[in-house]
Amino acid sequence: MKIVFCIDDNPRYLMLARVAVRSLRRLYGDSVPVLCVYGGQDESVMQGVRDEGIALSCYAPVLNRDVVPAQFHRAIGAFLKLELALVPELAEDDFVLYCDSDIYFHSRFDDLLEIRPPYMSMAREDTAPFFHNVEQMEYQYRGKRYVVPMPFPIWTYSSGVVLFNLARLRRLDYIRNFLAYCEQNLHHIGNLDQSLLNYFFGKRITKLPPSCNCPPYRKEARREGRIIHFHGPKPWDIRPALWKDLRINHYAWFRERWYDLLSPEEAALVRSWE
Repeated sequence: MKIVFCIDDNPRYLMLARVAVRSLRRLYGDSVPVLCVYGGQDESVMQGVRDEGIALSCYAPVLNRDVVPAQFHRAIGAFLKLELALVPELAEDDFVLYCDSDIYFHSRFDDLLEIRPPYMSMAREDTAPFFHNVEQMEYQYRGKRYVVPMPFPIWTYSSGVVLFNLARLRRLDYIRNFLAYCEQNLHHIGNLDQSLLNYFFGKRITKLPPSCNCPPYRKEARREGRIIHFHGPKPWDIRPALWKDLRINHYAWFRERWYDLLSPEEAALVRSWE
């Protein structure tokens, strides 16, 4: 099964993706199938992916800067995961494991690669349930009106790691139906792509174990975590007061492991971001 990452023009996300792949290859070897989906046109970004020996897909997204509200442009690469069923380089893949670029692969996850969800599998996010200010969302697709009822309360699955059933999403062009919903309801979301997946698919999402999407601030991260997700503070975010409450438990330990995978030149660059 391919491991897929998505990036935009932000050089920090490129660095995160490169280190994520290095940590993956430490566990599974250089032949592990990896694809990076890039939605921009910056040749330096494309060369950075190629320099790492990662297969590259240059994809023109439906949810582009002309469609996505400006307040979300800072993380527009996050929306690319919603369109993996349309990426030409994945046309022969029925299932893929998507991972955010801020991932550190801590230990093997062979059992995860054997899962075949009906739509997608995600792990729960460690947040309290919340309530949305609308009871339903509407959209039009091919001349028909659809209504998506909102669950109350909403328990959120994290889109940092998603095992997608791409074959199911392509069936009857379901992916186009979903993207029509996305495009017409972007003004309702609060948490980027994660909101769209949770609101639309709801109970059709099946649950992954917490070890497959484990932030380093969890007490059990070092012992039980397999796919470590730098949710919140990235490895260089050691100063902002915003992330103080999340730089706990094993954050510093995993930060050191992450830095160990950098070259001296890369480490100097990343430390300049601190």
